[in-house]
This record gives sequence, C-alpha cells and structure tokens, in this order.
Amino acid sequence: MEKSDVLVENFVKGTMEKWGLGYDVLKEINPKLIYAKISGYGNEGLDEYTKKTSFDIIIQAQSGILDALGLQEGPPKLPIADYTAGHVCAIGISQALYYRERTGKGQFIDISMLDLMFAINIRAQAKEFIPLASKLEMGTKYLPIYNQYHCKDGLIAMTTLTRPQWDRLAVNVLKKPELLKDPRFENVIKRFEQVDVLDEIIEDWSKNLTRDEAIKQLESVRIPCGKTLSMTEVYGHPNLKERGMLCDQFDFSKWGVEKATIPNRLIKFSETEGSVEAPGPEFGEHNEEIYCNLLGYNKEKLKELKKKKVI
Repeated sequence: MEKSDVLVENFVKGTMEKWGLGYDVLKEINPKLIYAKISGYGNEGLDEYTKKTSFDIIIQAQSGILDALGLQEGPPKLPIADYTAGHVCAIGISQALYYRERTGKGQFIDISMLDLMFAINIRAQAKEFIPLASKLEMGTKYLPIYNQYHCKDGLIAMTTLTRPQWDRLAVNVLKKPELLKDPRFENVIKRFEQVDVLDEIIEDWSKNLTRDEAIKQLESVRIPCGKTLSMTEVYGHPNLKERGMLCDQFDFSKWGVEKATIPNRLIKFSETEGSVEAPGPEFGEHNEEIYCNLLGYNKEKLKELKKKKVI
C-alpha cells in the first residue's frame, strides 16, 4: 500500500476542499484512495452543524454524555469523544482497505463525533426500555448490584447480573441463603426495583473488610470484581505491566517533565507486533514529509504556504 493511498482529515467541513484537495478531486487522480474524515457533526447533515468547529467538550455536551455521567457543572474528566473517534476511524479504514482488496475501489469515510457519542450513550437509550432508569440520577444505578462499594481501605467495583452469580453471592459470600427465597429478589426484574436495598446489604458486608479480603471472597466463587484504583494507582496494575502497556522510554524533558508514561500499542497482533516509535508529533513536525514527499511541493512552496498562514 502506498502512503498516499489513505488520507485522514480532521475538524471543520471544507478544510481540505478549500485547498482543492477534497475527496471528489482526489478520487479522480487516485480512484483507490481511502479518505477518512473526522468532524464534530459529520460531513453530511444540516449545514448549521456540519460547518461548525467543534471539540470534545462540545460533543460530550451535545450528545447527552455529560448529563448521563452526572456532570452538571465543570468540564468532562476525559476526552471520550476525541479518543473514540480516532479508534472508530481506524476501524473504518481497516474495513475500507479490506473492501478495496476485494474490489479495487477506494471510498470516503464520514466519522461524526456526535454520532459516536450518541451511540454509546446507553443511559439515554435505556430510558426507553427501562422506565426506572429515568428516575435515578446515577448513570447505571438502575442495574442491581452493579456499583462501587466501600471497604476499610477504599472502594471495590462488583456486579452480579446473572442468576448463578446472584446465587453464589447470597450463599457463599454474604452467607444469607434466605435472600434466594425473598420474593423481592426472586428474579433480575424484581432486583431492578430493589437497587438501594441490595446496595445496603452489600455495603454491610464489604465495609468490614479490606479490598483484598473482599476481592478474595468474591473471586473464590467467580463474582466479577476489582479494586477502584486512583489515577496514580493504575500505573502499578500488574497486568498492564505484564502486557507492556506502560511506555516510558521517551524523553519529555523539554516539557519540564522528568518522567512520563504513555500507553503502549493498544492492539496486540500475533504476526505484526508493532511498536510505539514516538511520543507524538510536534505541531507541524511532518509538514515537509507530507507536502514535499507525498504531495510534490518543493521547499520554497512550503515556506510560502507557511508565510501566508495556509498551514
């Protein structure tokens, strides 16, 4: 595959078009071109939105994600929309590459961050299927025993959504077999209506144990669980270390940082291991490679584009 066979555009509708480099122009030169575009509201849609400049916080707000996460004030905690868009775009390019291998045809890929955030906002969708969800403020608290619980030294997360899990929890962990005969809890639908009662029962058990003690009991009968780790603690997660996810070989001293850890390769392939080659490009770092090596401009033209603030 030639480097010029895949092009990814980001942000505002018309950015590449105004330079004469839109998909309709480029596909005439290279019909095999795969052209992926990420934007806030999509390439097609209402002009009042598709022409807007957008960022992660705007899309999280517009999609109902901030409300679903209970963030009634302040900024989002993580750039979910940005991160998701990049990964879904990569998947789309992979699918388009497969299609091209079979047909010889390239295509345009339209990624809307708003579409993506709407798709993962299952809290909003659940309100149509589970009326109780609209009455509860916490994002997924309408699910029975799907929560964080206090221990002596912090929080653990756990869930028992299936009947066998509930049975093992009641009998083997809580030591309360009578719960299985309680009509309030006889099936998952009934347990939906007893979220707060069940959470109180769990906390009465967990608050007397350390996190390690609670997890040992839960895991002994295959109840899904784990410690709620702080942003600092997560760097000590043994499985992240074992899988080589903690990448700290790059020099960030120019940013005034003595040491920084970034995620290593996210997808593990059996035949093409791959590696993280750089910590991320500087602004404009690859302009010469793209404009001169790929698009054929000379260095004088590149300087002219910079001087005119085209790039």
